[in-house]
Order: sequence, then structure tokens, then C-alpha cells
Amino acid sequence: MDVQEALQALAGLARADKAFAVVAAVGGAVRDVLLGRPVRDIDLAVPGDLDAFAVRAARATRSRPVEIAQTGLVRLPLDDGYLDLVSFRDTTLARDLEARDFTINAMAVRLRDLPGGGLHAVAAADIVDPFDGRADLRAGLLRFASPRALEDDPLRALRAVRLACELAMQLEPATAARLGQARDGLAGVAPERVGAELERLFRTPRAAHGARLLAASGLLTFCFPALAEGAGVEQRPVHRHDVLEHQLVAAEWMDVLLSSEEPAVEPARAIWRGAWLDAEWPESRWGDIHTHLAHHAPTLRLATLLHDAGKPRTVTLEADGRTRFFGHSEVGAELSGAMLRRWRFPSGVVRRVELLVRQHLRAGQATSPGAPPTPRAIHRFHRALGDATPDVCFLFLADSLGTAGPEVLLPRWPAYVAHVRRIITWRPPATPDGATRLLDGHGVMAATGLAPGAEVGRILEAVDEAAAAGEVRGRAEAEALARRLASMPDNEPGAGE
Repeated sequence: MDVQEALQALAGLARADKAFAVVAAVGGAVRDVLLGRPVRDIDLAVPGDLDAFAVRAARATRSRPVEIAQTGLVRLPLDDGYLDLVSFRDTTLARDLEARDFTINAMAVRLRDLPGGGLHAVAAADIVDPFDGRADLRAGLLRFASPRALEDDPLRALRAVRLACELAMQLEPATAARLGQARDGLAGVAPERVGAELERLFRTPRAAHGARLLAASGLLTFCFPALAEGAGVEQRPVHRHDVLEHQLVAAEWMDVLLSSEEPAVEPARAIWRGAWLDAEWPESRWGDIHTHLAHHAPTLRLATLLHDAGKPRTVTLEADGRTRFFGHSEVGAELSGAMLRRWRFPSGVVRRVELLVRQHLRAGQATSPGAPPTPRAIHRFHRALGDATPDVCFLFLADSLGTAGPEVLLPRWPAYVAHVRRIITWRPPATPDGATRLLDGHGVMAATGLAPGAEVGRILEAVDEAAAAGEVRGRAEAEALARRLASMPDNEPGAGE
């Protein structure tokens, strides 16, 4: 049974039994219906005995109820989504809605009033809307449902930012002004809940706007304390912004680069066109690049915001007034990982962000001034980064835009894009038999007589690199190079370069 069929079945139950007459679809489902968005998960607020209704509802929908630990709700899984059954937050539907977070989520449709066409066919008169949520939806405003909204749950401050980005809405001024009041209360919220909101924020295409909203309220540095250290730290003479502002600007450019649509305004439009429409992108080792980046967009957005977090702790001032930040990538990777682990981000996300921050300078260092990167350099790049190669390259582009600004960079933008395209789309030369490499570890041992160990790995890396540079062609040449490297004093493969 699908979600809409299940709703109709429960509507019949609500009409037939007075005990369930006030059961209502509430919150985000009603909002999304009014926005014309698909609805696959629906919250049902239930007065009275939740367990009794859950048993009847499961029978009516031919579903097996699942109790979600520590939430107080019962979930009914369906063919294309689910229904979540939850007790009223207060004694009546009106007071339940008042206890919700935002006016756009404080709307309800009683199941007894559900038309045959389902939620999407509900008439305005059948929507319970005590706080004018529909008016706020039409105006594109996100507003707290009651003065005690933050007191009831400080996490709503982060949710406000996330929903503003997710739904492309504006925070109502009084609501925006109150966000900072949640800072102390957020310290008592379970870290998993904070992390879940942040993770959802960075999945949105307007995550950098969300970071700006968090910064304006003082919550950005609560979530990512190391960023506070970058305020006022100058980066002379190349950077136009201090460290904190640079990271925020770079994050904004990353959202532009990751956009699936051409921006409407300049210079974002010219930058996006230069990256995607004016540049030819052949298939890479990881498939279509735009698809790959979209898949990894949340971690890439996070890494861009945090990429220079290590600078304030590594800053030195030269005699000529220049600032230097030796080792800031490594320090920044440690800080980024610690901040994300604090909020219980998934370990895969943490590791990838750490990798991107640690390696974010690599694309700019992969070439000599005025010369393209060599096959050896690109091979090392791919070996070190793997499928994060495109991510680091686009972080380099966003970082460069945040450093110099689009006005300075636009004349050179085609060259910047060509540089990262060359790195991303590079493939090692094909071997005569079509294999991915000329020798594997067993082949090195067979050719050299070496036992398994670190020496075999070092020789294998050198052979791979020589093959990538086109210096050896075919298995016989690879075996000869392996033997030559093995015979060198101290077995130093680097001597064969």
C-alpha cells in the first residue's frame, strides 16, 4: 500500500471512530503539499492512546509498526514512504500546533476532512492554520510559531537556517534576531541532533548562505569554534580578506561552481559558464564530473568552509610585512576532523573532509610557473587523492576566487579551468594488453627476487610513475626498470627517475 492509499484508509478510520476524529496530518507534509513538493513521509498527530491507534492503523494499512527509539513515535513503513504516528504535544490540536517550530510547520489537516484526491486536493478551508502559515509560505518567510519556540528546543535555531536554505525562504527579521539566543541552550542539545541539522544544511545548494546566517547570529563559531580564530587575521599581500571572511567567500563560490543551473547574475554567471559551458569535459576515471561532484557536494562544501582553519595557529609575519602559514593544511585537517567528530558526523564524511583540507593546496602546487603539470605530477596527484581528485581541484578554484576575487581572476579563468581539467581528466597510458598497470607486486617480486615488503611497494610505485610518464612501455621494460631499481644501493627507487 502506498502513502496516499494509507491516508485514505486512516481517514475512514477517523470518520468511523470518534476516538480518532481529531487525528491530523501535521507539519512538513502540509507545508510541502502547499509548495507543490512530493510528499512521501507524513506525520500524524494522535490524541489520546497512541498505541491503540497504532494497532488499528497498522491493520488498516497492512503495515508492520516500528517504534523509533527515544522519539516516542511509531512508524508505519509503506511501499513508497512511511507514516509517523506521534502523540499530541499538548491537550488539543490547536495547542499541539502552537508547540511546533515555525508557522509554516504549524498547519494541519484532520484526516476526517481528507478529500478523495488526498492531501494535494485539500481545500484551503480544511487546513487548520492558526498562525497564518500559508501567508508566510506565500511571502517566503520563515517565522517562529511562538515566543517560546527556542526555549522549547534550541536546535530550532539551526533548523531555521537549514530550512531557509532548503526552501529558499527568508528569515523573518524578528526570528533572525533571536537565533543567537539559542547559543547557550545548544550546548545542552545532544551532539547527534546538532550534527544531523548541520549535515542537512550542507546538502543544500545554498549552504554558504546558511553559513552567513549562522555567522550573523554568532552560531557559526559555536558550531565550528576554530573559525572564530580567523577573524581579523590578515593575509598579506595576496588575499583581499581576513582568514574567516576568505573561507566564507570561498564557500559562496563553491556553491556557484556546484550549481546545476546557470546563475542569473554576474560575475557568478561568467564564472559558472567558464567552468562548465565554455570548457569541454570528457569523461573522467570517475564518470561524469558534474555528477561526481554533486554526489560529494556536502563534504566539499564543508571542506571549503573549513579549509584554512589552521591558518591562525600557524601565522608568522615576515620582515617585509608578508604573512606566512607554514603547515596550516595539516593543522586545519586536524581541527576540521575534531570539530566534525564533536557533532558525530559520519566517519566517512570526517575522513574525506580531513583529506580535502590537508591536500587543498595540491592543485596549485602541481605545476611549475608557466608550465602544465607533468604526467609524473598528475600520477602522484591521482595516487594521493584517488576519487577526491576532482574535489580538491574544485576546492582550488573556489579558494582562488575567494583569494583574488572574480574581477581579477576572470581574464585568467579559462587557464585555471584548463589546469584542473587536465588533472581531473588525465588517464594513464594504456598498456599493450589493456591492463591497468604493467606490473603488480607479484610481478615485481618475480622480476627482482625480492621478498614481500616495503621495497616491493616502493619499486612498484616507481614503475607505475615511469609508466604514467611514458618512460616505460610494455612488461619487459617495466621488469627491466624494477631489476635496475632493486640493484641500486639502499634500494632507493627515486634514483631511477
